[in-house]
Amino acid sequence: METHSTKRASSTPTKPRRGRRMNLLLVGSELAFKSDAAERFLDGPHLHVIARASTLSEAAACLESGTIDLFLLSSEFRGGPISLFASDARCRGFSGLILRSADIPQLLSDAESHEMNSMRIGDFMIDVLSRQVWVRGVEILCTPKEFELLRFFCRNPERPIGHKTLLQALWGNPTASPHILRVLVRAVRSKIETSLRPRYIVTKRQFGYQFIPSPQPKL
Repeated sequence: METHSTKRASSTPTKPRRGRRMNLLLVGSELAFKSDAAERFLDGPHLHVIARASTLSEAAACLESGTIDLFLLSSEFRGGPISLFASDARCRGFSGLILRSADIPQLLSDAESHEMNSMRIGDFMIDVLSRQVWVRGVEILCTPKEFELLRFFCRNPERPIGHKTLLQALWGNPTASPHILRVLVRAVRSKIETSLRPRYIVTKRQFGYQFIPSPQPKL
């Protein structure tokens, strides 16, 4: 697969260090919140998706880690903002690639075509076509929004997910009231949890939630 950079932060892209893949960061609502299939497709033997960011400002903050080799920007970013981001990246010493998803449309369309019809992870099985969910082998009845939440969690296991990310993914509005999210999570917990202390959907204080599909047994 051959791709071309719309804007390089340096004339010499970062080379992957021996023994590891190139680290990729997805930036923008299209990539950060909607293209989970694209992430699974990208995260292979040569590339490793290490983080997501919804804005260029969030992406710039990630430069401080010094671990990113490639930024993949959503098509919502154009011209001036990308140039400013690339200039800032250069000033911070970034020498990797900055690409836009519009430059590699076939990659993303191929990724979406690989979307799985069913998922098995930990105690959960989800059938995407019939929109059915089984937990520990027992089917649970879900509303459409409850199903979408569990499907999103199963695509992002073990990863702390912020409130804004979930609000964007489920309601298309990251600035919506977190209250509707709390109500939804509470409803799902009532159907999947086996104790008062949540083990599958864990609250990350002042941030969001973490989905644990195979929690450790109680001692």
